[in-house]
Amino acid sequence: MTRKRQYLSQGLFGFFYIRQYPGIKYNQISSHVTIKLSKKAVMRHMVKRAIMQDIQKHNLIKMPINDVFYKVFIVVSKVRVWEIIQKIANFSKKDTIVYIQKEFEQARKWFADKLEQKKI
Repeated sequence: MTRKRQYLSQGLFGFFYIRQYPGIKYNQISSHVTIKLSKKAVMRHMVKRAIMQDIQKHNLIKMPINDVFYKVFIVVSKVRVWEIIQKIANFSKKDTIVYIQKEFEQARKWFADKLEQKKI
């Protein structure tokens, strides 16, 4: 998927995407959190879980994005990792999850808007 280089970046997140195969009527969404964020797997998994909870909360797997199903690979922007580290350094676990979900929500809405513009 990364070879086709359909990539959009917004805020803390980047989105690699391609159209889903015609017979598959759901989105395939996965995420990757770089080890530059933290060498501790616990922290990286917490960020991934925060992203996936937001995806499940808004039922993004079963609902098409602008009437089209996609394969989406979500990455944490490597150039913005320092910003995340500084921001969440003094946060509790709950505050970190809320922060990540809020940032992802904004990036996800922007991503859907950009896909709508490309469709036209």
